[in-house]
Amino acid sequence: MSKKRSSKGQPNPNPSWVETYEIQVNGRNITQGTEVSIRGERGRFRFMKHVKTDTAEWVDVVGGVKGVKMWRSFRVDRVKTVHRKNKIAENLIKERKEAT
Repeated sequence: MSKKRSSKGQPNPNPSWVETYEIQVNGRNITQGTEVSIRGERGRFRFMKHVKTDTAEWVDVVGGVKGVKMWRSFRVDRVKTVHRKNKIAENLIKERKEAT
């Protein structure tokens, strides 16, 4: 069996790509872990990063319908809602740990 590849610690696939971990959409600031809804998709997604190239711009997110975890990429204009309250289990657990 082959090893599962991890994107952690790897350089950008292309040196001209600019990755950022904060972005402003619909007048709201989004940081890593912020929950968003995507126009035309079911479920909630956690924001991971924003990528900008010479010709395109997109956001990488993780999530989807409850119980299913997928890594997806969408154009920035498809971000419909930036949620104030977390509902994804991983985010709720993280909040509880930080509160104690």
